[in-house]
Amino acid sequence: MITGKVNIVSAALIALLASWASAHAESVRISQIDPSMLLFKQNVKVYVSVTDKVGAPVKSIGKEKFTVFESADGHAFKRIPAIKDFQTMANYEAGINFLLLIDNSGSMYLDMKQRLTRNPANMKFSHAKAAISTFLKSMTNPKDRVGLASYNSYYESFSDPVSDKEKLEGLLGHIRMPVGDEGHTEIYASLCRAVDEFRSVKGRKAILILSDGENRPYYKYAGKPHRDFGTKIYSYTEPIRDCQQEGISVFAINFGRGGERKDAHLKDIALNTGGALFDAGDGGELARVYSKIVGQILNEYLITYSATMDPADRKYVKIKYASGNGPIEAVRFYFSSTVFGLPLQWFSYLLLLPFIVALLLLWLLSRIRFERKKGAASIEVLNPGPARAVTKAFKLNKGHTIIGSSRSANMTIMSGLTQIKEKHATITFDSKKKRYTIVGDGDFKVNNKRVKTKVLESGDLINVGGATIVFDDGEVD
Repeated sequence: MITGKVNIVSAALIALLASWASAHAESVRISQIDPSMLLFKQNVKVYVSVTDKVGAPVKSIGKEKFTVFESADGHAFKRIPAIKDFQTMANYEAGINFLLLIDNSGSMYLDMKQRLTRNPANMKFSHAKAAISTFLKSMTNPKDRVGLASYNSYYESFSDPVSDKEKLEGLLGHIRMPVGDEGHTEIYASLCRAVDEFRSVKGRKAILILSDGENRPYYKYAGKPHRDFGTKIYSYTEPIRDCQQEGISVFAINFGRGGERKDAHLKDIALNTGGALFDAGDGGELARVYSKIVGQILNEYLITYSATMDPADRKYVKIKYASGNGPIEAVRFYFSSTVFGLPLQWFSYLLLLPFIVALLLLWLLSRIRFERKKGAASIEVLNPGPARAVTKAFKLNKGHTIIGSSRSANMTIMSGLTQIKEKHATITFDSKKKRYTIVGDGDFKVNNKRVKTKVLESGDLINVGGATIVFDDGEVD
């Protein structure tokens, strides 16, 4: 009888301890890796988030609780002897760059129970706008910058990241209800466009995407080519890849009371880019989610270490955190050139030759452009490919300029380049921001970097199927 009571008490204690451990469980996440100083100092910066069971940041963790490892293959990890620098609240000192990407599809103009409504106050979009307004008012750090964009069938940018939160509140009123075929939901394509908005931004970067449903590509559901990228249907892996290349975290928010079909891959996108997925059933919950995301990023730990010398195109970083319930690990990779991964004693000044040649080429191109008078924006074919060399400037209109193999394209490139599609790439003009953006239905590179979309700057070199094209914004005297 006594033995039975002892067993009952033991079982109760074990259950109590398990419950306590679960309630105090912590998780660690590598939010962003910044290898920008890899070439010059062999340094890598890692942003690490530690949260408790409810997602609240765990604060005041000491440097001694973290151990860093690196691997060239993701399997054999080498321990980094010492952490060079360790900062808490580093994002508060430097500021955070946010991009609010808001769902503006047709379903956002239903009520919270997915019913038709004529009252704007009952629409999901109105609840979302109020939550975002509350969120912007709560941001008190003047160093934080916020950008604003919306998406439906099309991506529309309203502001690059700025510190003027009142300006952004005013811009919320510029987002209009979609009409006709505008109401589809290009989630993955819009995330790729958002990454392009962030390419030139330095420091901690996060995209906060709000969605009330699934990815519904325009071409698939409208049954006709998309205005910007034709028949292309974006995969969820494309924004993951783009974010990993640019070091951008995606925090995704499913908005609605649960009756909507959620996108199956938003969680994959968030987790594979160092972000997280949240659910918000109404405007109040949405405002709290935005605040929670900011709190997590604000309380990240910034760890700087000296990278290993193992050559690899990508390197894997493992952070081991010694929590009260045992060690917790997180692993992410960053892209690294095999040249930059070599030991410094192997470095040869001959490695600088390609950079010198590239700079010389850019100087020569700038001389060509400076010979023309100030005028309309244009693209100039420097070399169309293997068939024959033609140098011809094409003036860009204020709408869409199509580059492709079709004779109906504005710039036709054939020359036996069979990999060029009829509508391979499209250059569009943003009348609000007075700038041009190139979007591809096929593969292309800008400045020798493979992209899907890019805001063009004067002097950009575009490579389409082997054809070299230079962009001129027309502002050169």
